[in-house]
Amino acid sequence: MEYDVIIVGGGPSGLSTALHLAKEFPLLAPRILILEKARYPRPKLCAGGLVIDAEVILQRLGLDVTEVPHVDADRIRFDFEAKGLNIRVPRRHALRIIRRDEFDNWLAKKAKSRGIEIREGSTVRNIIPDESGVTIETDQGDFRARVVVGADGSNGVTRRCLFPN
Repeated sequence: MEYDVIIVGGGPSGLSTALHLAKEFPLLAPRILILEKARYPRPKLCAGGLVIDAEVILQRLGLDVTEVPHVDADRIRFDFEAKGLNIRVPRRHALRIIRRDEFDNWLAKKAKSRGIEIREGSTVRNIIPDESGVTIETDQGDFRARVVVGADGSNGVTRRCLFPN
């Protein structure tokens, strides 16, 4: 199957990339494919903390993150190298705490509602670039795209295939 853009990884990075592309280039939305190895809602060990900048980005996409169950923290503290940084935002929360499985599932539903295809349970086995695009080999068959976006983390299959050393 042929797409303009294939995004490997259906977490916040991959989903928001697809949503940004669809917003800026609406005709591209049905030509985007997200490949996600898990199924939503997918359990994640990492917690979820959205800073205000992330909320602003989501608002610019027309999304209201308050639809996701959350708890607001009025102040946060970062500790590193025996030093700390306290953050408090006047008249506003400093951090919105969410569960990643709920947030990712919500974001995936928003992407689907905007015409973006997501293939859940699809394991990428290999990524092969050539002069005319990229072939992505998965356990669900092969896909072609003009562009591939690696949103599967620094230890993901995209980096391993394109930069093996």
